Amino acid sequence: MHNAVSGPISARTKNLFFDWYRIFGWMGNGLYTSLIIFYLNIIIFYDQAFRAGGQTADMTAVGTVMFTCIIWAVNCQIALTMSHFTWIQHLFVWGSVTTWYVFLVFYGELSSALDENAFKILTEVLAPAPIYWITTLLVTIACNLPYLAHISFQRSFNPMDHHIIQEIKYYRKDIEDRHMWKRERSKARQETKIGLTARVDAKIRIITSFKKSSTTGKTSRIDICGNESGRRQDRKQRSG
Repeated sequence: MHNAVSGPISARTKNLFFDWYRIFGWMGNGLYTSLIIFYLNIIIFYDQAFRAGGQTADMTAVGTVMFTCIIWAVNCQIALTMSHFTWIQHLFVWGSVTTWYVFLVFYGELSSALDENAFKILTEVLAPAPIYWITTLLVTIACNLPYLAHISFQRSFNPMDHHIIQEIKYYRKDIEDRHMWKRERSKARQETKIGLTARVDAKIRIITSFKKSSTTGKTSRIDICGNESGRRQDRKQRSG
């Protein structure tokens, strides 16, 4: 387990996950995703019937479709960013998607939904319409396609340490080429330079160096005093 996570630890010590380039990249990605979700849904549902009976979508239906696209786009992008999947990741990623649909079903059955034109918004309004599912799939792909291209390019031409370690483990190079495995593992282990631990270590080094300098100063003063007292005794013996 330590070998598998040493690469991500190295990336964190280099501040690769929270540098300004990555922060602005995520901000731009969020802006692009929001624009795609809003305008693509407006274009699709603006002036055409979305049900077999010829009904057009009102604000409640369009808003529900938009939020469905948000849920899918965000959770799919979270899944793309993950390097390792466990049952906890599956539970929270796909469980949040399932929770949204369960909420729509229960909310549509409430009597208060009648006042908001949301009565059975999923089971009778949106779910029977194929355009609802097609729009969800289309918008989700459009939102995640640029990020998918980015991580594919990065993994192919500029991989990070944990990408290399994953490839080594996948192709079992850690068993076939022990020298390469030790080299990559040693590269991933570096002293941290950011975070609380780094600040604590820096303070400890400052205090230690201060104590050493003060101890050295005291020792030098003691040596000087000892030398002076020795010289005085020598002078007294000579004069006597």
